[in-house]
Amino acid sequence: MSSKKLIIVGAGGLGREVHGWIKDWVVHHPDHVLTGFIDDGGISLNRFSHYADVISTVDAYEPKADEYLVCAIGKPSDKKYVIDKLIAKGAQFLTLIHPTAIVGENVTLGRGVLICPYSVLSVDLTVGDFVTVNTLCTISHDSHVGHFSTLSLHCDVTGGVILEDGVFMGSRASVLPKLRVGRGAVIGAGAVVIRDVLPGSTVVGVPARCIAQN
Repeated sequence: MSSKKLIIVGAGGLGREVHGWIKDWVVHHPDHVLTGFIDDGGISLNRFSHYADVISTVDAYEPKADEYLVCAIGKPSDKKYVIDKLIAKGAQFLTLIHPTAIVGENVTLGRGVLICPYSVLSVDLTVGDFVTVNTLCTISHDSHVGHFSTLSLHCDVTGGVILEDGVFMGSRASVLPKLRVGRGAVIGAGAVVIRDVLPGSTVVGVPARCIAQN
């Protein structure tokens, strides 16, 4: 049986991390093989010698039936822009869960989700399409993470929280139970959210306060 080819979208820092994590994943899925990156940067990997090659730009990529993409773009708006282009071409995306992550009962994951090492998705929760859950994050019961959102490492989404589409959480940010974070909001690194966050807001600090509103 021929192997399914995995291609990482994005050859920046997250993409390089995903390159290693896919190697861990392939150990348990030997019918898949990592073949390269899609990236518009051109020189992103020039200073390294141990990564797969950049095989295409976004615009030049032509999907094949045996190719599956893994998204490694952190910023939600950039992620959506690139993914929308690739989907319009007919690209297929893989949901990838690192072997060390824990995904509990009645957890619904969308298309193209990336669950990184040692993260925990507890029970009875939903994660939308193309969500990135970086290392050592916790998403607790009865919560929802909207499409294209990104949780940086060590984030804590507690019980009953709603993150609308396109939310970005910086490293070690936390959202207290049963709060809603509006579409496109940014939660700064280390912030502790104790009240609802309006769409398009940027909040920072402990407790989190709004410093910008789009």
